[in-house]
Amino acid sequence: MDPSKRDSRLKAELSKHSPRSVSIIALLALVPVVAFAFEKSLYAGVVTSINVSLIFTSIYLLVSPTEGDHGTDVAESTA
Repeated sequence: MDPSKRDSRLKAELSKHSPRSVSIIALLALVPVVAFAFEKSLYAGVVTSINVSLIFTSIYLLVSPTEGDHGTDVAESTA
């Protein structure tokens, strides 16, 4: 398959979902972290899983809808 066709298929599929739901893909990074923790170092695996969780939370909050109507009544607040 042509790389440009593959990229367009991926973009089309991702556009069907909300950015918030796509951010859950970041949790897939926990799979190799768990494997690494059991094979090499439990301490390093725990630290890495905390980092992955922080990254996921940051992405999830970044693309989440905001509350309130910030910036919509600028003329009224400055008058």
